Amino acid sequence: MRHLIDHRPCGWLLASLLIAGTLAGVVLPGAALAEGDDPPAASETEPTRVYIVQLRTPPAIDAAASDRRARPGRFDPQAAGIAGYGAALTASHDELLAAIGAPPEAKLYSYRLAFNGFAARLTAEQAAMLRIHPAVQRVSVDRIKSLKTNASGQFLGLLDPAEGLRSARGLDGEGVVIGIIDSGIDPRYEGFSDRREKPVPRLCRGSWARESLLGAWLCHRFRKPRHQLLYAPLRGWRGRCEAGPGFPEGSCNNKLVGARFYDSGFRAMYRLDPGESLSPLDADGHGTHIASIAAGGRVEASIGGTTLAAVTGMAPRARIAVYKACWLQPDATRANCATSDLQRAIEDAIADGVDIINYSVGTDDGGPGDPDALALLLASNAGILPVAAAGNSGPAAASIDSPASAPWVLAVAASSRSGTRFDEVLRVTAPAAATGNMSFKEAAFTPTLRSTGAVEGMLVAAGLACSSLPDAGRFSGRIALVQRGSCDFEAKLRHAEDAGAIAVVVYNTAEDEGLPITMKGTRGSVRIPAVMLGQRDGEALAAHLEAGEAVKLRLAKGAIARRQAIGNVLYAPSARGPNPNVFAILKPDVAAPGVDILGAQTPEVANGVRGESHQYLSGTSMAAPHVAGVAALLKQAHPEWSPAALRSALMTTARQDLYREDGASPADPFDVGAGHIVPDRAIDPGLVYEADRTDYEAFGCGIGLPQLDEERCLALSMEGYPFAPEALNLPSITSLDVIRPRSIQRRVTNVGPAAVFHATLSPPPGITASVEPGSLALAEGESAEYTVTFSSNGDARRLDYFDPEAALPDFRFGSLSWDSAQHSVRSPLAVAPSAIAVQPSVAGHDASGTTSIDIEFGYDGAYQARLSGLAVPASYTGTVIDDPLKYYTLIADDAALPDFIRRHRISVPPGTRYLRVALAATDADHADDLDLYLRCPDGSCPGGVRALASASDAETEVIDLLNPAPGEYLVDIHGFMVDDPPGGAGAGYELGVWMVDDAPDAGRLEVLATPVTAATGAEGQLSLGWNDLDPGELYLGLVTHGDGEHQLAWTLVEIATH
Repeated sequence: MRHLIDHRPCGWLLASLLIAGTLAGVVLPGAALAEGDDPPAASETEPTRVYIVQLRTPPAIDAAASDRRARPGRFDPQAAGIAGYGAALTASHDELLAAIGAPPEAKLYSYRLAFNGFAARLTAEQAAMLRIHPAVQRVSVDRIKSLKTNASGQFLGLLDPAEGLRSARGLDGEGVVIGIIDSGIDPRYEGFSDRREKPVPRLCRGSWARESLLGAWLCHRFRKPRHQLLYAPLRGWRGRCEAGPGFPEGSCNNKLVGARFYDSGFRAMYRLDPGESLSPLDADGHGTHIASIAAGGRVEASIGGTTLAAVTGMAPRARIAVYKACWLQPDATRANCATSDLQRAIEDAIADGVDIINYSVGTDDGGPGDPDALALLLASNAGILPVAAAGNSGPAAASIDSPASAPWVLAVAASSRSGTRFDEVLRVTAPAAATGNMSFKEAAFTPTLRSTGAVEGMLVAAGLACSSLPDAGRFSGRIALVQRGSCDFEAKLRHAEDAGAIAVVVYNTAEDEGLPITMKGTRGSVRIPAVMLGQRDGEALAAHLEAGEAVKLRLAKGAIARRQAIGNVLYAPSARGPNPNVFAILKPDVAAPGVDILGAQTPEVANGVRGESHQYLSGTSMAAPHVAGVAALLKQAHPEWSPAALRSALMTTARQDLYREDGASPADPFDVGAGHIVPDRAIDPGLVYEADRTDYEAFGCGIGLPQLDEERCLALSMEGYPFAPEALNLPSITSLDVIRPRSIQRRVTNVGPAAVFHATLSPPPGITASVEPGSLALAEGESAEYTVTFSSNGDARRLDYFDPEAALPDFRFGSLSWDSAQHSVRSPLAVAPSAIAVQPSVAGHDASGTTSIDIEFGYDGAYQARLSGLAVPASYTGTVIDDPLKYYTLIADDAALPDFIRRHRISVPPGTRYLRVALAATDADHADDLDLYLRCPDGSCPGGVRALASASDAETEVIDLLNPAPGEYLVDIHGFMVDDPPGGAGAGYELGVWMVDDAPDAGRLEVLATPVTAATGAEGQLSLGWNDLDPGELYLGLVTHGDGEHQLAWTLVEIATH
């Protein structure tokens, strides 16, 4: 082993790793505070941050679950005993905070219904004390999440005269409440009103009705109040309407039945934009748009004063309840949301009595154990369907957001819908060969064309316009054509204005698919209007100018062109599977319209284009409310259906005739899940796949969800509940690492008349599959189980494990349908055969000992085991002070470092097979939060990122890297939260670095027994041994499993000697 400094045993670091139960590739939780420490008293100078604390005592929904089994129905927060139970939980929160020395005002929220816990401003030391308290399940840092239709109803078949849910069946969402957790709402939008103007006969609209006696007598009845009430008060509704700036008393009504806002978590971390309002008022426009898609009433939409078409929500008579938990930071055009605020919003939505939650919010770094994901689980247990946007990080694989990745959340991908869309256009009036319309988007921060009036002038090329324009006189009184890139929009437009331009036309490059976007900047910084064109149109204008032609443009508000949209094409940024958190849970679930959706807008939006009541938006945020609204129609027709039944009906009746963003490649289940929703089929699905609280708890035991203790998991195991994620009773079926026959069970329930269903199986390529039984004869309401079995044909992909393509399983797709005379109940299949299956890690604990690795082969041929290591760590120590800004940034190698960052250099030689860097805080109070960053040489970090990070709120941070590139690595220790006062010594730390290679100098692994050949379906065992290791060390070794040509898999060997 090559050591950069003198070696010594890493005692504290070893202890921390052992306490945490480390596994390769896992960021470790922190070590605990010593028992008996006195509670710290918070001081005004001690840094705090917002933590979400979960307690072990079950929340009210779980506590009431046994009673609900006896008396089925929706959870009732006003039932006998629930209020007292919730009050007791709140009291326990306050007592716990007092016990650690936190003042009463430190608490931001108490959570009681869907989650037992609280959000509070705490010091790092107080958070550390809570982590070891026996009543506490988990302590996590509050995080920020982001916000991720004129022809939609017709495109979805809702208006079909023969089968449409609205036209033929008369469903409109009456009596169903959709909770919108988003950026708020503009209550002035006509589609959210509970009244409409009474029709007045044409005869009574003119002067005759006012000036003649006969007219006055005939028409006097129409002079009374001219508004009629469309909605009766909603029975049983428990929500409330909170007033505030821009949202006066009386803003709610019988349509918009509730509006609340939650800002404590967000404002603990960020400032609000001056245009924000501490009320449910939407300063972003996103929440208003979402609400109108899901449940807005019929409105004649207009843009720029030009009437376009009538828009109607999917469930136009469903009621809307709004929970504003997302806020604009200064100058932002899209809001972000604190998890602590979102979680309280979910809890209030449950208590108020919503039926469906639309959650167009997410993050790409969470999972099913996130606090808001767990709160949505409890919402599902309470009978509420959570519908979430899948995310907009596609088309990259494994890009599904959280909480959409959770199996109890219906995750929605976005695709296009056919029909007419209306584009604002500028007019090219010269030269003759170029005349025509070009679609544009106005800038969000410049004077609008509505305010300036039409602008007409000759076009002049200005290049990138990132500096003062030469020969400024030629721009005077003309329109500047500017290319996107190299500097911000504000600088480009200001340079054009300084040169005398009367308007600016920016054109896009290859970014954003070359389409026009809304340009952002500081409102008021530029005094001339500006628009953006798409790449193709902009390059065409530039070509005419380069050819010496005179180009003339006219920009005017309200100039609209009709475009025919092509449907069933996936939105390029729509997030894709496989599920990054649990490969065995297929995501997304379904697809719905989410491209160029016309919906409501807040006219006085803080940082967007003002003065409009409608806007076009695209994204999975727009797809989710389509599904939420359709689910409201299904709920109206089937009020007894559970959230799982609603999800199942939408999935098993979906269609698959969709294409990827290129418009040519067929979409697969990782693009669209079960497929595009077909509401008219979903109303009568035949069979449904039910899943309830205990099913989800068993899944949680299998993946280690924090709210489930060993006692509960043991009880579920004794009752026969399977823990494997693929065993969860979902309408989709996924199986991983298939070699030998692997069976998965499902349970279906007939929600229609008695029928016989026959299985039709389309196995994935390279997979043999069977179903038992092949037929199900079910009476109405009857359930049955079936088993589907998969095995590999031996053609599994063989790649080196470090090949980027090997990072994801080799999924293949098929389908299983249960067909009767009236129904076809389809489930997508995603099956990944494997060339080899091995344990990811094995452990040992003695100076001399043995261990074994079980192997399952999915190929025919040779087998070889390559041993690397053993290695012990090189150790570094130091101290680092607190970063008052709590923000790490990459600092150049030759630049001076601030005192809150400590840097170590490590040289990784060629031939290194495995690199581990681990950091442990060493101060006795265990109250420091240090973060670890690793910069790779020459951009060699996986995924092309500039640095790898382990930045949790734990005391121990670990970064593991397989086959690291040789060269010099920079290791930065960041003092994210150090409890020393200013001027103190800082936090002590120990850094351990393991480099595992094929020439060990700290001990050697030996093969005691090994398989010689591989055969598909065969099993084998590799036995390993070691001798005479030093005590008190953590040794690392690596076993590479191969076929002589490819390195197929690896197993980490960890030996902690006594």
